[in-house]
Formats: sequence, C-alpha cells, structure tokens
Amino acid sequence: MKRLALMVGLSVCYCIVFSQTMTHIAGSVKDEAGNPLSFVNVYVKETLKGAVTGVDGSFRLSIAAKDSITLIASSIGYQTFLKTGLPDSFEDITIVLHSDETILNDIVITVGSYSIMSSSTLENKNAVDLVTTAGSEGDLYKAVSLLPGTQASGVDGRLIVRGGSSRETQTYIDDMHVLSPYTFSSGNFSSWGRYSPFLFEGIHFSTGGYSSEYSQSLSAVLPLETKNVSDISKFGVEIMNVSIGSGGTKAWKKGSASFNVDYTDLSLYNTLFYPSVKKNWKEPYRKFGAQNQLRFELGKDTYLKTYFAYDKTGLNLIQSDLPDSHLRDFDLDEDNAYLNATFRKKQENGFNWFAGIAYSLNNRNIRNLQLVGDKAGDKEQEWHVKVKAGKRFSNRYKFDAGAESLVKDKDLQYDYHQSSQTGYSNNIHGVFISNDLNLTRGLFLNISSRAEYAGMNKSFAFLPRIALGYQWNKIHFSGVLGRYQQSASNDFLRDNPKLDQEKSLQSLFCIYYQENSKIYRVEFYHKQYSDLAHIRNGGYVSDGSGYSRGIDVFFNDYEFMKHWNYMIAYSYNDTKRSLDGFPEKVRPNYATRHNVSFTLKYSNFDMKSVIGLTNRTASGRPYHHPDKPGYMNSTAPVYNSLDLSYTFLAHKNVIIYASWSNIFNRENIFNYEYAKNTKGQYIERPVKLQQNQSFYIGVFITLGKNIAYDVSNF
Repeated sequence: MKRLALMVGLSVCYCIVFSQTMTHIAGSVKDEAGNPLSFVNVYVKETLKGAVTGVDGSFRLSIAAKDSITLIASSIGYQTFLKTGLPDSFEDITIVLHSDETILNDIVITVGSYSIMSSSTLENKNAVDLVTTAGSEGDLYKAVSLLPGTQASGVDGRLIVRGGSSRETQTYIDDMHVLSPYTFSSGNFSSWGRYSPFLFEGIHFSTGGYSSEYSQSLSAVLPLETKNVSDISKFGVEIMNVSIGSGGTKAWKKGSASFNVDYTDLSLYNTLFYPSVKKNWKEPYRKFGAQNQLRFELGKDTYLKTYFAYDKTGLNLIQSDLPDSHLRDFDLDEDNAYLNATFRKKQENGFNWFAGIAYSLNNRNIRNLQLVGDKAGDKEQEWHVKVKAGKRFSNRYKFDAGAESLVKDKDLQYDYHQSSQTGYSNNIHGVFISNDLNLTRGLFLNISSRAEYAGMNKSFAFLPRIALGYQWNKIHFSGVLGRYQQSASNDFLRDNPKLDQEKSLQSLFCIYYQENSKIYRVEFYHKQYSDLAHIRNGGYVSDGSGYSRGIDVFFNDYEFMKHWNYMIAYSYNDTKRSLDGFPEKVRPNYATRHNVSFTLKYSNFDMKSVIGLTNRTASGRPYHHPDKPGYMNSTAPVYNSLDLSYTFLAHKNVIIYASWSNIFNRENIFNYEYAKNTKGQYIERPVKLQQNQSFYIGVFITLGKNIAYDVSNF
C-alpha cells in the first residue's frame, strides 16, 4: 500500500507545481520540399518531454526550464535535427529534416512492446498517467495489468501475461534481474509490487518477442530504467490512512544521493474501513521499507549508479482449513533486500559499454504454515553479473553482444516434531548477440540469439530470434519469431533438481497505427510450450507440453475531448497445458479467456482536479470440481470491478489523493477449493479476496523549496 503513497506524491504534484513556470514549445516539421512530415518524434534531450507531429506536421509540448535545452527531431529516413538554446527560442519553430537514405535509427519493432515512459514512447504514457488511473491503487504492476495481453490477476496481485503463470514474467532494474519484485501473498491476501513507477524514467513492458538479452522468462519481461543524475534537491513527507513516509534527494554538480523510508500498518485501516475483517487478523499486515540510490556522472556520457532497497514484512492472519475449519495463526516474518551497481559509458568512436552486478535476498519464516505448531523457513538469494557492449559500425548496421551469469541458491527447512532441510543451487550462464540492419527505407531486421548453459541439469541450449519491422506512413508492421527457456518452478526443483529447462517458441505479429493523439494496435500471438515440468505417476517429470494463442487489441486517445482521455484494452487467450497430474492438457486455473478494461480520465487543472474511472471485466477462471466428470470441468463467475480515483491539488506544495476500488462491492470469486470431511463428502469454499473493496486517502506535502514532492522518483 505504501506504493500508493510513493507514487501519488509525484503523480499530479509534479505537473502542477511547475505549471506556473512552463514554457510552451510549438512549431512544425517539414521536409526539404516544404511538405509537412507526420509521425516525427520531437523531444527535449535528457528529459521525458516529447511529442509526435500530427498530419500537418505540427507539434506542441511544455517544459519547466530556464537554462539552455537541446531540442531533437528524428524520423526514419531523415537526418536527426538538433538545436540548443533557451526555451523561449523554441516557442514557434519550423524544423526542416533533410533526407538521408542511409541513416539507421534504432530498430522500431513494436510487436509485444509497450514503452510506457521514454522520449520515444509508443503509448505516450508516463508515471503520472499510471498512478492517476483508477484501479492501479498506485501500484506499478496493477497499473501495467490494465494493458492488453495481461489478465485479471486474482488474489495474488501478480502479473499474468498471455496464458503464462506469474513466474513467467521477470522484472529487471537497469538491466539487472530482480529476484523478488512482489511482497508476500497468502490465501486471500494480495501481494504488491515493491517498487514505485517514479523510481524510473523508462518502463518497457514486453508481452512477448523480447530481446535475447533477457533470460529465464517464458512469457514477458518488465525492464525498468532509473534516472542517471538528479539535478534537484528536495524533501517531502506523506501521511496516509495506511502508511507514513519521508525522503529526499541531495544533488550536486556531478551526482546525487537519495533516500526514502516508510512504514505501513493496517491496524487503523482495518478499524476504520473494514471492521468486519479485523477479527481475521491477530497482527495486521505491517512493513518497514528503506531505499537509497547514489548516482555519479564520471565524465561525458559516463555514469555509475547504485540502488539499494530493503523491506521487512510481518503479519499474523487467522486462517481456517478445510474440511473441519480448524483455525491456525499464519505468522509470517520476511526480510527482502535488493542491491545493484551499474556502469555505462558511451565513447565517441560509437562503442557503448555496460557492466553490472546485482544481489537479491529473500528470507521468509512462517509459523503454522500447514499445521498448528509447524515452522517453515525459505531463504533464497541470487547473484547476477552482466557485461555487454555495442557499436554502430555503419549507418545500416549495429551490433550488440554480452555475457551474464545468474547464480541462485535456495534453502528450505520444515519443522514439525522433526526437522527436514533441502536446498539446491541453480546456475545459469549465457551469452547473447544482436544484429540490427536497415534493409531499405522503412524496413528493419533484427537477428539475435542466445546460448545458455544450465548447471542443475548440465544442459546447453541455443535460443535464436528474428524480428522484422516495416513502417508505411503512420502504420507499423512487426513480426517476431523466437525461442525462450526458463527453469522449472522452485517447488518442482526442490523434489527433482534434474528437471529440464522449460521452453517456449513464440511467434507474434503486430499492426500499429498512430495519428495525432490516437493509437490503434492489434497483435496476434502463438506460444508453443515444451519440456514443461508437471506431476506424472506421483513424481515430477519434464515431458509436459502446451500452447497459448490469442489476440490483443488496444485503443487509446489522450485528447479525444478537452480535459478527457480514454484507453480500451481487450485480450482473447486460448491456452492448454500439462498440469497437476491430469492425463490430458487443460486450461490452467489462472488463465481467463476474455479480458477487457476501459479507463477514462478527466484532468482539469483550473479545478485543481484529476478524476479517474476504470472498469475491468474478465471471464471466469476454470477450476476442477472433484465430483464432476472430466478435468478442469467448471468455471468461476465473471470478474468485474469498477474503480474510482480523485486527486485534489490543494496547494502547489500539498496534494490530496483518494482511491476507491470495486465501488459497487461486487463479490468476485476466482476459484473454489475442496476437501473431504469425515463422511467422505467434498466441502467447497470459494477463493476470493479477504475484502471486496479497498479505500485509500493520503496527503503529500513538499517541504522547503517550490519543488514537487517526488521523493519516490529520487
């Protein structure tokens, strides 16, 4: 829940505090013959401020800056335009782009990719859009789950992408792997993402066909990029009905240091808003978190960054077991830490260098996990080391290559009258290469591959990938064919460390169109699974298979009326796989066939208000009823949630935010669980969230200078 606090602080505050000193940059882009050029990317260097020209070649953006800025305009087949000057000098500018048939821009492969924040954004979204979207509740993963390709996550709150389980989606921070991006979840208690959107200047969600640089994922990756150097010193506090927090940044000429601390406790929240569920908690959910980041500019285009995050979580939830509803105190204590350090350098000769190291630790201790009086310990840690380099050798060819190692150790201990302990190490070593080619104007090709060695089963794999992109006027066509692999789940590896790497062959095709503020996108995909781990004859084997196929549709208009914008996302998924010892392939109980979300937002700064409304609907999940014939033979009810959010800009230094999920208090049932009673009869219990609704309200205050409280983005 503290993610809500962290996010909303920057959310609208950033936009409004600077609104009084904004400089408007506007103009048009033309070719050498004087014809207007549409779909040209115009942005301010080293900022998130950017725009895309319309059919008449015009553009408009705003920036809060007094010193010189560099304006850049780029389009495929034209030389890049750069001009440096004071912001006022760009208020009415005409940019002329000169044709260059040989120039090679970064490859535009839109299939499977959603660049939520960057100067070349595909969907023109940023962190403000994410957190003021109703239903996100300020959580990064809940906000991303409203994009096409994702499915209603259910009780665990984690990303489920295109028929794959949540573990098939991996998170990276500054290209370094994150072992445990979610907080703990149990039963009907949902987890949250550990990281705020405002930590990052780039959020690049890929639902498939992603780069061969990323390892150990069968469905999707979420690479997150932190800022290089902050040039603003600031300090702020937050007070919410679920948490309190404080933090800030100290900036100097060639670097900055940031910190943030927060404490979450649901005692008051449960008492005021949901007293009916208070009896289920012996000790309510509580979490202490701290983050720190150091950033240094070592020279021209040379950066060293470190990022550290730690949180300690505790809860004691009273649970009942079927069939006798015997009560037990589920007592959790969890420590989670993440640390990375990255070095980047761009040389004048065209070489780009990267080196990084990351360490993740998750240590969890639970009392009364399965039986009253038992104890369980789960400690997992991972080292990730990566180096890579790239160079543009000509205007038509760019090459990248790298190597990495993932070293993971897991220890499990269970005590009930007697102690048992198991553990294993899972080491993955890989090398990857990527070739970008401009075949002709508007036609791009990427050929990449990955070679990977898995130490647990001493297996070697070659994972090729080919991607093709073509731009015709405002329409992008993209296609990807690639092979990917991932280790089996920890639960399976604990009992059989020799399980094979699970594999998927992905094929995707995307049609993408953008005009002015409107974006239309349709994407088709097919995943073929092999070597899946599952239960057969009471043991774990790697002969499972399956498929997942479907279509994603995305409509977005961020200026369809004054003050209004909307987004519609629809996903259809058909999937079956070997599962849980069933003798035939079945649809997993986390996979929904239809998902649709509609978000509407009203932003009126004259009224000092931003109002968001989101409605999400998903078809019911399949589940297995033991008294009925067949397998996965039943379907849960349809899921629906209507969510509302409101942001009030009380003062340029004070923001008030409120969020209300599932305002009609609909009881959403995700599944059913069964157990036999003493008479041999099956007892049924619905799987649902502990509380149907959630309500958050917070006040965010900037202290000191006229700087928006954005401590969460450091």
